[in-house]
Amino acid sequence: MGYKKLDEVMELLNDELAGFNRAVDRLERLTKNVDNINIKSDTSEIESILREHLAVEKGKMSKLNGSIQNIGERVSTASLIPKEKLWLHYSIWLVSLIIIGYLSFRISRIDDIREKAFAEGEQYTISSLRGYFDRNPEHYESYRKWAEVKDSVPNQK
Repeated sequence: MGYKKLDEVMELLNDELAGFNRAVDRLERLTKNVDNINIKSDTSEIESILREHLAVEKGKMSKLNGSIQNIGERVSTASLIPKEKLWLHYSIWLVSLIIIGYLSFRISRIDDIREKAFAEGEQYTISSLRGYFDRNPEHYESYRKWAEVKDSVPNQK
């Protein structure tokens, strides 16, 4: 019985060796085919793809640079004062200008006011003196004489 198993093992080994030899023959044929193949290195398609990609990237970079420049210009001209404060500031200026204009107008009319006050004071004085002279007629006579003498003397200035 020992020989039978040994024969079977030998057959199996024989079959495996035959399969192995066939695989080696096939590998040799494939190696010969690969040795006969000449691979030509052609990078023109890759170069064209890279050029196209480079052009797209340059376009993107120019847009990005333009955007950055635009942002820089906006930041440099940006106002740090809120609009509400700016309107308040302008309102204060406007009110100040109106007040200055009003006061200038009033000052320009000060001569008229002075003349009016003088006329009112003169009328008040005349009415006060008339009441006084009505109560004291002898004083009125002395005043009238004094006024005549004063009017007759020429101005010596």
